[in-house]
This record gives sequence, structure tokens and C-alpha cells, in this order.
Amino acid sequence: MPEPAGFWTGPINSAVPATIEGGKVIHTKELAQLLKQKKPLVIDVSNEPKRPAGMAPDAPWLPLPQQVIPGSVWLPGAGIADIAPQTDELFRKLLSQETHGDFNHLVVIYCHERCWLSWNAAKRAISYGYRRVHWFPEGVEGWRTAGNATAPAKPWSAPER
Repeated sequence: MPEPAGFWTGPINSAVPATIEGGKVIHTKELAQLLKQKKPLVIDVSNEPKRPAGMAPDAPWLPLPQQVIPGSVWLPGAGIADIAPQTDELFRKLLSQETHGDFNHLVVIYCHERCWLSWNAAKRAISYGYRRVHWFPEGVEGWRTAGNATAPAKPWSAPER
């Protein structure tokens, strides 16, 4: 699959490219090493779970907790092609606060295997000027398949100042 010129607007769960212009593709072993040796900002951009279609409106629904690579920040919505202005602002704020404004800080972005959300979010971070953006296309499933642990997370929100 070749890289599109802009953000991917097709089916989110489909074949993804093997490259990301302006960034670096990493795999499980390399991510595990980075987490041991450095302090990258690791971001999961998976969408929030949606209430199942056809479920009775008054039926209780309790989605499973979001499982992330330990130490990750979860920011749903940052990977869709047509990002909402408030989500764009939140993504910029997350990157700025967590990297302390350092555009050379190592940033790793992922979601699920065969999912374009992380590719779009990585492209977006690159477009913001971040120079060390790594894309982990194997996602949380690849992380787990390699025998690594996950941890529950809640969506990131900007700290009050």
C-alpha cells in the first residue's frame, strides 16, 4: 500500500503502508528498547468504544477499559482525517506539554494493527513540526502478541493551570 499524499480518508481498518514520510516506522522489539533506554512520549490514538448498534437505549452498557502500552497517553480522535478543531487543539497541547515544547523529543504513535488512525496522527505530528516521530503500526495487538503487558487508561485531558 503506497502512502497517500494527505491524510487517509478511506476505511480506517485496512492495509496500511510500510512507510511514513518524515517519520520512522518501528516494530515491537525496537519500541521495547526505546521504552527501556529513553523517555519517549507514547500516544495511543485509538477511538473510544461506541455503544453497540441496536442495543436497547435503557440497557446498561459498560465498555471494557482501554488497554494501552504502559506509560502511554490515550488521546481518542487525534487520528481521524478530518479532525475536530477542539481535538486538534488538544493534540497540539498534549504534544507541547508532554515534550516541554521540544520538537526533537521522541514521539511514538500507535493504535491497532491494520489501522490508519495512528498513521494519520503521526503525519499530523510531523506536520506540526515534530522531527522524531515514530509510528508503531503493529499497535497494541502486536505489543500483546509479543508477550508484553498492557495497562488500563483514561482519555488524556489537559491539566488545569
